[in-house]
Amino acid sequence: MQPDLNNLKEKIQANRDFIDKITVQIPFFKGYVEKAENYDADRMVREFIADKILSAKKGFIVMSGDLVKSGEIPVIQEIDSIQNLLEGLLKKVQYADYGVSGGFSKIKITEDDQNRLLEYDWRLISAFDEINTMTGQVQSMQGDALAAELKNIKQKIRDFEKNIDERKYVIMEVI
Repeated sequence: MQPDLNNLKEKIQANRDFIDKITVQIPFFKGYVEKAENYDADRMVREFIADKILSAKKGFIVMSGDLVKSGEIPVIQEIDSIQNLLEGLLKKVQYADYGVSGGFSKIKITEDDQNRLLEYDWRLISAFDEINTMTGQVQSMQGDALAAELKNIKQKIRDFEKNIDERKYVIMEVI
């Protein structure tokens, strides 16, 4: 999935309300409106990532419930550990810094800088798609194959979390 940031921004601009359409025409206000739109684009991409994380978490909740009936305690503990990782990851995604600077800040973040951050976030979506695919496949596994695949998923989640943590470096490159 290639990032189509222009399409996302065009959709946001097409949904401008009457006030924003007028405000864009006033000198010096266009930048404020565009900055707000970039903020909205960043928020939307990260909400999309959060939805994917919630989807994976729900899959593990269902799997855990099914395994309780069969009494596979070690596997259930591994799934609980994965659920905890996903919950922490969800919080990181939801509360990560936005790629915006204040109006009176000495640090100016350009539209290109914001686009670079959005592209990074978009690549994160693709990376989490792989985890969701693995989650879907693991639901039909049993025994040692299940335990091994859960460990692989756990490592993928940790790698993804590392990429979320490295997101701040993308922001710092901007600064």
